[in-house]
Amino acid sequence: MSGNELPAPRKRPRQHRSRALVEAIREACLKILEQEGPDRLTTERIADVAGVNIASLYQYFPNKEAVLAEVYEERMAGLLAQTESEFERIHALTDQGVEATLAAIIDLEATLLLQLYRMYPDFYLQYQQSLDIRARVNQLTQSLANPSWEEWFPGFLRRHRQQLRAGPIDTMAFIARRSLDASLQSALAERPEALEDPTFRREVLSLLVRYLLK
Repeated sequence: MSGNELPAPRKRPRQHRSRALVEAIREACLKILEQEGPDRLTTERIADVAGVNIASLYQYFPNKEAVLAEVYEERMAGLLAQTESEFERIHALTDQGVEATLAAIIDLEATLLLQLYRMYPDFYLQYQQSLDIRARVNQLTQSLANPSWEEWFPGFLRRHRQQLRAGPIDTMAFIARRSLDASLQSALAERPEALEDPTFRREVLSLLVRYLLK
């Protein structure tokens, strides 16, 4: 992953009018991405769609990348809000066993990565570390007084010890997690379309199940 920090705006709006202007710029950026595609995204096009003077845009943003960073932050906040309901679904599945729970986790993570990637592939890959949705999800779960993934997963496996092959659970949990990370990140970098392919998701699930279960 790239360690690049997200581009920052020149300044933050303080008054109602300036906040409305910046919001119009963000909305225009997102509209262009969704309706015209990343190749059409320029500061001039953003200003045109937003209905603002290009000088006004540059007053707050040095380039289109800084606008994109704001749009990505907003999108990630929206995805995190949606993810809260997925937590409940995954929690309900934990009593059904390891395989069903892992399948739900794979579906959730692949879907989140794909949504962020598709907004602007090159930008997302360049700033992926700063836009780490998994880290944000971890922060969210802990803010809700839940354990982080690193704490939760070994405990989950211990609850289903009778399904697992013999082995040190903490080490098995670490290897399984890193295997999932590597599979999703490699697909994102080399074959992003695979992330939405049910066959790919089943194969990742099979990899984890064969490693963990008897």
